[in-house]
Amino acid sequence: MQRKEKGRQKQMKNSFKFFLVFIFTLTLFSNSFSEEKNKKGDLLLLDKIIMIINGEPILKSELEFSKIWFKTTDDKKALQNLIDIVLISQQAKKLGIRVSPYEIREALLNVAKANNFKTIKEFKEHLIDQGIVYSEFKSFVQREILRTKFIQLYLKPSIFKGIKEGEVQKVRKVRIIYLDKNKSGYINKLRQLEKLLNKKNFAEFAKKFSDDEFTKKEGGLLGYVKKGDLLKVLDDVVWNHKVGEIFELETENGTYFIYIESEQQKIVPKETLNQEQLKKLEKEYKMYVKKLRQDAYIEFLDEDIKKLYEGSDD
Repeated sequence: MQRKEKGRQKQMKNSFKFFLVFIFTLTLFSNSFSEEKNKKGDLLLLDKIIMIINGEPILKSELEFSKIWFKTTDDKKALQNLIDIVLISQQAKKLGIRVSPYEIREALLNVAKANNFKTIKEFKEHLIDQGIVYSEFKSFVQREILRTKFIQLYLKPSIFKGIKEGEVQKVRKVRIIYLDKNKSGYINKLRQLEKLLNKKNFAEFAKKFSDDEFTKKEGGLLGYVKKGDLLKVLDDVVWNHKVGEIFELETENGTYFIYIESEQQKIVPKETLNQEQLKKLEKEYKMYVKKLRQDAYIEFLDEDIKKLYEGSDD
């Protein structure tokens, strides 16, 4: 089978101005990080739980990340932004929006390169040298990707679902099975799938063998994608293979089996919004986040953080 690098759904293009397009956010973060990393001790982050949001613990380091990410020295703004990101990412997960390991890796690689590091490994070592908890930084990046995807894949379509403007395009229904090389039994599962996997049992085997916790529950269903929706490395192979084919992609950390289940024509709405629509989306986003905050259970474990939140504006 043909083996190439696996990609997953990239960030939607032409995002609205009010919100940070994820790549642009990376640039902002990278610039801030470059400035901050030269200040001795500024990035020595303490791994201390400061609050729990709907059962999810949040660390002091994440508040510091929020300052850098949103390029602010205002603790109040950084805290509010952090809470909003957590709440939106939690809601995105409930709605079935997912972030693949590959998407996180690509985002981290972009940050690394923006800071003049050739590999994620080099960047990770530098973060550790600066006293930054790499796993928490990675978690923060994952939340920001989830927030961006929530806006693009849920909030925007729900607001403008009545708009009929668009064009007819081909879309393909794709399923995946991911095997993590670092997990025990990798070779045995790989051999079984290479020998036994077919169209009829793909969904069943995905539930049984896949290490991708998000897609396995749905029988490996990745969803419907149009040409250009995926990272180029995957976009090329998905659209160069025929409908009904199952093929294998190997990455540094694992192996993917991909099944192009079907193809159909769909009306794809235009992604660019006008100024009036941008303002409407901004307003709806603020209202949505405000509602999430009202319904959220937030337990503060740091009195200073609690006072900061209670003094924040809605």
